[in-house]
Amino acid sequence: MDAKNALILAAIFMLVFSVSGCNNEKVTEDTLVGKGITLEFQPGAPPSQISEDDVSFDVSVKLDNEGEHDLEPVTYGADGSVKSGDPVSVFLLGVNPNTVGLCNADGCHTEMEYLDGLTGAHYVNNEVVPGQVNYINWIAFDEDGNEVSPYYKLDLTSDQKLKFVAQLCYPYKTLTTAEACFSDNAYAQATGAETCSVSGDKTVSNSEAPVKISKITENPAGKDSEGRGKYSFTFKIQNAMDGTVFPYTKSVSECTNLKVADLNANQIAVTGVYVGGIAKPECLKRVGVDDLGNMEYKPATVTLIKRDLEGDTESTKDDLWEGTFSCTLTQETGSGDYSDIIQIELAYNYYVQATKEITVKNTLDFE
Repeated sequence: MDAKNALILAAIFMLVFSVSGCNNEKVTEDTLVGKGITLEFQPGAPPSQISEDDVSFDVSVKLDNEGEHDLEPVTYGADGSVKSGDPVSVFLLGVNPNTVGLCNADGCHTEMEYLDGLTGAHYVNNEVVPGQVNYINWIAFDEDGNEVSPYYKLDLTSDQKLKFVAQLCYPYKTLTTAEACFSDNAYAQATGAETCSVSGDKTVSNSEAPVKISKITENPAGKDSEGRGKYSFTFKIQNAMDGTVFPYTKSVSECTNLKVADLNANQIAVTGVYVGGIAKPECLKRVGVDDLGNMEYKPATVTLIKRDLEGDTESTKDDLWEGTFSCTLTQETGSGDYSDIIQIELAYNYYVQATKEITVKNTLDFE
């Protein structure tokens, strides 16, 4: 079973246990809590205090994939370019790289790439198996160009504060499911017994990820020229962690060089909408027609907008980034009402950072 199918099964499993039958239970809209790849400095790496006398020390961060999306190992094509996989970049900023020995004749090596993949958390026999953990260690260079641990190179007359800032940029995906309702006469549902309700909010289930869909609303939208039912869906999308979303079309290796407009774009890509496992390309962006006369589509883009939450006693956040995506799709209807699972796939890049402040002691004062 591939990673995509496993993720779909996990999301469906969660949906089954969160929904009893096909009803129109209205869920409470709330600020969600997301999980993705967490970043933190390892204890003592760097230590909280060092001396100025070229004392070597470690600089290391821990990457922990607490979400459900699997980052795949990177493979390369014959020309050396990335063929497949999910590269991750971690940058060390906040300090002069030359001061801690990160520079050699080839330049300053503040970026560390992680290319081996990072498996997400999964459900096995109704139990959560934690995601993969890995570590990034920065390498410094001595005067001869040999690889060594980072060290401090300047003479001090007084103590000096240094703030190490690690920035993590990684690609991620979210799968959201809900039970949709379809009817041969959606507008007349209210007049008789109904198996499920076309109109209203749906109970939403998300895979664990930094970005989630907080609300799905369905409404009837008439019929197409062939008599098939049309249904309007509105999805409210929310940044559920404290990091920043930036377009998935940008390279994570360019994270620190992105323009302010890119980092502030807060763009999510809707890469797929499915009903009963059947793709609904009409929910994506139509870009043209191929040589065979078939419509061509690309992911739709959603921009998240900042909403102030100050004064909201039920929220642990001061602000919230959210956006809305709507689409109208067609679905075959038979006799009566029936429910089916709608799946929405989101793709994006995500940026988080961690800081560690240390003190460089003047040798005469160092204890």
